[in-house]
Amino acid sequence: MQFTTIGAAVVDIVVSPVRPLLSAKQDVDHIGLYAGGGAVNAALNAVALGAHVTVHACVGSDLEGGLLRALLQRYNIRPMMPEHELPTGKAVVMVDAQGAARAYAQRGASTWVGEHGFAGLAQADVVYVTGLSLESQAWLIQALGQLADAPARLVITPGARQLAQPGALEPLWLLADLLCVNAHEAAALCGDVLADGEVVTPEQARTLAARLLRREGQAVLLTLGRQGALYFDGREACFHAALPVEVVSTIGAGDAHASAFVHAWAGGASPATALEQAAQSAARVIQVIPANLAGHLRPAVGLRAPASPP
Repeated sequence: MQFTTIGAAVVDIVVSPVRPLLSAKQDVDHIGLYAGGGAVNAALNAVALGAHVTVHACVGSDLEGGLLRALLQRYNIRPMMPEHELPTGKAVVMVDAQGAARAYAQRGASTWVGEHGFAGLAQADVVYVTGLSLESQAWLIQALGQLADAPARLVITPGARQLAQPGALEPLWLLADLLCVNAHEAAALCGDVLADGEVVTPEQARTLAARLLRREGQAVLLTLGRQGALYFDGREACFHAALPVEVVSTIGAGDAHASAFVHAWAGGASPATALEQAAQSAARVIQVIPANLAGHLRPAVGLRAPASPP
């Protein structure tokens, strides 16, 4: 399977665990430097599942950009990542003792994904789109419109900037074969608001998913946090509970879940089987500190890629 991811490639500086700050300095157990960003997280997961992967992203002509490109190449992922005058994007991620994460992002070069086009879209079995700037989104819509045939599977997992302007998202949303969102994002796209901590039942999730469908043949993957996830395509609804594991960090859980679901679903698996594989993938990632299983970001020399997950 040829899997193409589009979106951010950034450096994550992860701090864990953080507690309420009572003085000017707080000692923590861990500060690590990792590869991150939706396009990178999904790519690493897809290649571990057996896909051939290309990443469309944008990085700076700096040390961090070189480290990201080298890491992807080490995992046999093709980085279509032009260098930009802006620095490589970075995120400082604070993880508390319960695994909840809060990120402070400097998007940098990742704002300019697709400035020079998206070569190879027509050859992809899956085009997996993560969070984009509105400029990048417009370039992608233009590129998709120029293809003689639509990609076999177009999947979108919109980011905050896209969700904040659903009118601008609508053309890409309409083209998508699968929309991947969490319950709060789904409610916002429907013009509703969920309270912090509000639990959404599978029945409520199905109602939300039905409101998100934009055309015949489209489907929605709606994640419900600790409750699980629901797939709905206008006819079939399928729910799978989350696996009961210790949560170390929630960063990257959405990318791990959605990319594993898509890999199985696009490969012909039933929604129930794809949801099961997605739950297993998310469970693996939430038991580690970084947003994926690639480990520390460092030069490729001496780096060994982990074995594919069971």
